[in-house]
Amino acid sequence: MDRSPVVDMRIRVLANAATAATLLLASSVYGGPLDLAYRADQFSYPISKAAANPKLPRSLDEYLPPPAPMAMPAIGVSNPTPDRPQHDVWDRVRAGFALPALEGALVSNWQTWYVNRPQLLKVLLERSRRYVFHVVEELEKRGMPTEIVFLPMVESGYNPMALSSAKASGLWQFIPSTGKEYKLEQGLLRDGRRDVIASTAAALDYLQSLHERFGDWQLALAAYNWGEGSVGKAIARNKAKGLPTEYKTLSMPQETRNYIPKLQALKNIIADPGAFKIEIEPVPNKPYFATIASDRYIDVDIAAKLADVALEEFLALNPGNNLNLISKSSRSQIVLPVEKMESFRINLENYREPPKREKPVKDGQAGKKPRVPPN
Repeated sequence: MDRSPVVDMRIRVLANAATAATLLLASSVYGGPLDLAYRADQFSYPISKAAANPKLPRSLDEYLPPPAPMAMPAIGVSNPTPDRPQHDVWDRVRAGFALPALEGALVSNWQTWYVNRPQLLKVLLERSRRYVFHVVEELEKRGMPTEIVFLPMVESGYNPMALSSAKASGLWQFIPSTGKEYKLEQGLLRDGRRDVIASTAAALDYLQSLHERFGDWQLALAAYNWGEGSVGKAIARNKAKGLPTEYKTLSMPQETRNYIPKLQALKNIIADPGAFKIEIEPVPNKPYFATIASDRYIDVDIAAKLADVALEEFLALNPGNNLNLISKSSRSQIVLPVEKMESFRINLENYREPPKREKPVKDGQAGKKPRVPPN
């Protein structure tokens, strides 16, 4: 998936019923000021700008000089014993690691880069808290490597509203054409590429298809970034020269060359945070959100109030709406924190829209009969 820096701004959708025009200003952790701040009790965005303002380069070549490599700790994590329940989602992630370990200078440099930016790591981890349980659940259902849970960190900084200059959007950064191929709605009212549930299913479908084609998860990940046609051509070139065709032997752009090392660096840090002198707050091993079908058109602000959820939180869980309106559609679901679901059901059933105000009668118009067209 293509990605490039975009300005980090609060998402506000401006809608005009007559023109149905939509303006989306999206943000990404990979460029511009971070419109984020950390609170120990919860994490919400957008709020005040963080004191730290890290900017992630597109490739390590932008560093002069490059960061000093850091020794990699052992990353092997044994599966938990049956009598040790997994209370932390990160334990589930560690237990499901299945990708071959990637080593080398690029991985070491990216480890150093992330570790030297604790505020950025904090933002990535806190943003992911809403979504990581769902992503891990879906990965486990499909028998996929749980390292893929770090892919949205690399792609979008776990920001479902991230939008690149190439029009890649959402946690998984689908470009419009690939989004259409994987049945992600892109219409006036909704953009399924930003829908957390729909886009996660589509991204995992896509990754599985890439794995089936190339027979290797590293090649599948490279193809997710660079395009399957490009990876296929690189493999063909190596075959023609009698060279090996595994990931590390292919000639590829710097962006793709750094893509998997970023993921491996995050994996190493999460696998053994103590080795990097980092503390990672546990994420409860239970669903953070649930869904309810949208059987009526409803204003986003009203839905947030009925759910007793801050508007920023509601937008973070329901980022797929283009307008300030939740559509009545079989594919539209309202996503809410689990503990808010029952009260929302009750409030929604009891909610009655206020009556529309009648237009005031102009002077001299009172008592006039409506014009009747001639027969």
